Amino acid sequence: MATPFDDPILYDWEYRRRRHDVAFYRMLADERGGPILDAGCGTGRLLVPLVRDGHQVVGIDLSAAMLARAAWRLSRAGRAARARAVLARADLGALPAGRARFALVVAAFHTVQHCESDAALQAFLRGARQALIPGGWLAFDIFAPARRFLERRGPSGVTRFRHPRTGRLTGYREIHSLAPGPDGPDGPILSMRFRYADLSSERSGGGRARILSLRHRLFSPTDIERGLRAAGLTPIASWGGFDGAPLGAPDSSEQHVYLARAGAPPGAAARRNAPRNR
Repeated sequence: MATPFDDPILYDWEYRRRRHDVAFYRMLADERGGPILDAGCGTGRLLVPLVRDGHQVVGIDLSAAMLARAAWRLSRAGRAARARAVLARADLGALPAGRARFALVVAAFHTVQHCESDAALQAFLRGARQALIPGGWLAFDIFAPARRFLERRGPSGVTRFRHPRTGRLTGYREIHSLAPGPDGPDGPILSMRFRYADLSSERSGGGRARILSLRHRLFSPTDIERGLRAAGLTPIASWGGFDGAPLGAPDSSEQHVYLARAGAPPGAAARRNAPRNR
């Protein structure tokens, strides 16, 4: 079944106002420095701002369509920015191998949740650990939906908009469900189906609609900490949002953010304080 990553123009349009995570990761990159590995770089939503900030960035993604869109966005970023970026098609479980060379690995916008099994999560985390220099950072976020979201039954209401590629009036509805993890004891899977209907076609009896599907593994903070330590990464900090709110605080959001460190040189002090958005 098609996924949201098969239509990168619509993807960029839908998330054009999602900037709080980009600002957070840019701040983190400025603090830690590069080179940077952007795992699951998608259309370059984060990668392009990072190279514009002066960082050397390697972006990987499994979707050829998303990488093509990222290349297009890079082509508009200027020659100097383009020279600092490399795009490659790769799976999360097969990060660029070889000598460790990245000061920061970032997996933004719920990328880690495509690891549906514990084994897949470990493959990604161990790959990130091997790609990091000693003391390098791994930063990522996950969607941790509230109970009221998970308990909602039936499709959402219809949202109407002009499709950015066709210009046609389009209706959007979403429905989700929970399913067991692929290996039994692994965490549950949030399965989401998005229906995009050409409303003018529906009124004329055509009824053309496109269904997109997306699956996210749901992780608890304990799942994440256990996975990080098993991969040889030391948890540094976690937040309940990109504004630095503590994880689990009343004002925390459904976005959980994690920061971990690869083995630091002897005598290096562990980082204790949470970097906060400026």
